[in-house]
Amino acid sequence: MNVARIIFGVIYLIGAVANLVMVIMSPEIYYAFADGAFVQFYREAWNTVVVPNLFFFIALTIIFEITLGLLFLISRRFLKIALIFGIIFCLGLVPFGIEFVYGNIPLALIQGFLLWKEAKTGTA
Repeated sequence: MNVARIIFGVIYLIGAVANLVMVIMSPEIYYAFADGAFVQFYREAWNTVVVPNLFFFIALTIIFEITLGLLFLISRRFLKIALIFGIIFCLGLVPFGIEFVYGNIPLALIQGFLLWKEAKTGTA
C-alpha cells in the first residue's frame, strides 16, 4: 500500500505543478477548458464564475492538489481521507469532457478499490 500512497501523492503533486506552470505561462489555456463539457451547467459555471476569477480558482486547485498529495505521502493515518477526496476530485472532473473520462475514471476506480480494501481489512 505504501507504493500506492506514494504514486497517488506524486500524481497529485505533479498535477499541482502542472497547473502552476500552465497558469503562469499561458492562462488562456483555461478559457476553453469547459468547452467540451457534457453538462451545460459546467460550461456556464466555468465561463461565468471561474474564467473571470481564473487565478483565484486555479490557486485553490493548486492548494487542494498539494494538500491531497501531502495527505497521501505524509502518513497512512490520512489515507482514507486522501482516498475519499481523491475520488471526489477525479469524478468531479469527468463531466468536463471525454478526455477526462479516460484518465479520471480509472484513477477514481483504483482509489475506490484501495478505499474499499482499507475499510475491509484495515490495510490496503
